[in-house]
Amino acid sequence: MNRIIPFLNANKGRALLVLGFVFLSVKGVLKGGDFDVFIHAAHKLQGGLNLYVQPFHEGLQYYYSVFFAWILLPFHTYALGLKLFWALASLVMLVRAYILARGYLQLDKWTQKTRIIFGLLLLILSFQFIHYNLHKIQITLFLLWGIMESVHQAERNRPWLAGIILALVINIKIMPLLVLPYLLYRGYFKASAWTVVFSIVYLYSPAIYLGWEENNCLLTEWWKIINPTNREHVFEVEIGGHSLSALIPVLITDTPLLFETKRNFLQLSEGTTEVMLNCSRLLLAGITFLFLRSWPFQKEESPLKRFWELSYVICLIPLIFPHQQKYALLLTLPLVMYLLYFFFQARRRGFSKGEKIALSFFVVAMLCYSPLYGRDLIGRFLFEFTQYFRLLTFATLTLIPIAVYCRPDKLPT
Repeated sequence: MNRIIPFLNANKGRALLVLGFVFLSVKGVLKGGDFDVFIHAAHKLQGGLNLYVQPFHEGLQYYYSVFFAWILLPFHTYALGLKLFWALASLVMLVRAYILARGYLQLDKWTQKTRIIFGLLLLILSFQFIHYNLHKIQITLFLLWGIMESVHQAERNRPWLAGIILALVINIKIMPLLVLPYLLYRGYFKASAWTVVFSIVYLYSPAIYLGWEENNCLLTEWWKIINPTNREHVFEVEIGGHSLSALIPVLITDTPLLFETKRNFLQLSEGTTEVMLNCSRLLLAGITFLFLRSWPFQKEESPLKRFWELSYVICLIPLIFPHQQKYALLLTLPLVMYLLYFFFQARRRGFSKGEKIALSFFVVAMLCYSPLYGRDLIGRFLFEFTQYFRLLTFATLTLIPIAVYCRPDKLPT
């Protein structure tokens, strides 16, 4: 390790890391990725077709907004260049999100060696999700940046800019909507109001091109496919889902068998299963108050406490919303970063018995986040078998009680 540190400290090491991610981005662009779905939607919009019914690119449903397809419209004929721009812009947004997250922590008080080890561990635990997003040319990096940037701008008393950014990411993929009640609770009323205003602007601005009636028709069609009460969003039984919608039903009701192995320990009706799923969502939402720990409309002064509570709100997004694939778990990384920081700081004064137990569970959960958990290393059968039993979702849920226990006020000042 001592030989590696000077190398990583040099600009050469950082440049190699950036070049590595650029290589992965270009590789994803050449293979196509999910961004082709967005470009195909822009093609359909130009042709006056419904974005939300067949035909789709390679059969993949378009779940995003009318506005997103509209802003891609001027560039959709330059598909390769557009995908390359998005991939490289995603890297910039990843770096910016990391800088914003790091700003909440006191890493400058650490030695250079400790900072590098911290960065290496974070990179190892986040690599498979970053790689998957770059490979698929997904928009999760954009969502993560948009959430972090909007909250940062609200905290810096730039509510209009916070509203522009947060409304944009909410419009494109709805899920960052969870951040809006957080801003309200913390008393950022102007930022919340601007978010609502710009959300309306983004919803109806495509009418400039489409006409009022056609835009409203497409908005109605969009709601039909993203409505969380749709059966396909309640019973996600296939391998690859990682939200509560993919976990709860397979445990408490009969679902199609794979590997000749049952997953459910109960046999509840579909109606009861849906109620249990919604109760589990409300439970996770309610746990947010264990992180807020103050009366509403009061701004939190401690940067570390703000990061702790915000990272939990962001972590909720891939768990509560349906139809979440592996790339969405990138949104759990702020919470992983916080917990890494907590354990590094706690080590300075020595771990308590409870912290040792929490660290043990954290290490076990992070085995699923590390590159060790992949079909190339553990084999395709074992990987798909554990995916069938939602191992990665259980690992993510394990982070929640650990984070509740590892409060910022336990750390030395």
